[in-house]
Amino acid sequence: ANETLKRLCETGEKNLDKYFSSVEQSVEMVEAYIESDLDGADDARLQAHLDRVSEICKRIMSKTDGVMTYYYRIDPAVSTNVGGFWYVRGEDGEFYPHEVTDITQYDTSDTSKLVWFTVPKENGKPVWLPPYITDNLGARVLSFNIPIYHEGTFVGVFGIEIDYSTMAEQVDNISLYDSGYAFINDTEGGIIYHPRMDVTTMEEQPKVPDGLLGEDNLVRYTYDGAEKLGIWLPLENGMRLNVCVPVKEVDAGWKTWANTVALTFLAMLALFIFLAMVFSGRITGPLRKLTEMSERVDG
Repeated sequence: ANETLKRLCETGEKNLDKYFSSVEQSVEMVEAYIESDLDGADDARLQAHLDRVSEICKRIMSKTDGVMTYYYRIDPAVSTNVGGFWYVRGEDGEFYPHEVTDITQYDTSDTSKLVWFTVPKENGKPVWLPPYITDNLGARVLSFNIPIYHEGTFVGVFGIEIDYSTMAEQVDNISLYDSGYAFINDTEGGIIYHPRMDVTTMEEQPKVPDGLLGEDNLVRYTYDGAEKLGIWLPLENGMRLNVCVPVKEVDAGWKTWANTVALTFLAMLALFIFLAMVFSGRITGPLRKLTEMSERVDG
């Protein structure tokens, strides 16, 4: 059971990491182009730069699975006239420009607001954000964002928002026994997706059971009065993938296997005894007749 859980979790981890990596690579490709193309922070150069980046994004993002939106936003401290762009995927799969959020109405040093902009600006490095509801679309998304600098000065943020359900579908494909399942938690231990609860509608973010917060990645813990066997592995974006199964199902599976082995052994033993008796009769019969004939001759 431990080995099965481990292999199942490893497979899920590889699939999720492959997906998250593809998102990161798309953003990093655009970032590389931005850094090579950005040649000044005056309004005219910024606007021309944004137009060129927009064309590059259309080609790259259309090939990235699960992308809902992508954006390149300029810090108001750099320009109040050139705000950047925001593209949203339509029902036909194409990306269309959307009205951008007015960043000038916010304090960009407050990381509790506009997290897709303020957090990477504050951290100064690429960052994955836990699920949130987009202000204008009302959709639940995950986002990966990279701060943009020009000659050491913060210029803005380029980022991508992916459909929350794309990640959920991958997790839903992980199952074991009758009621084993997988779920994902963030770096703080908060559950961000669980197939048995609608995290998106809960007032408070649920936490993973205490047993899954330690350093040991294979643990036994109790949840809702049931003892469970669980394993977790870290994902590339800092989250954790957890796979768990009730211990009673593991024990039942082991007992079924043991009974099957025992019955098979008994059946093979009975067959062996039967064959031994058959072959024994075939051999001892002729010997007995030979012995009787010998006695008659001697007599």
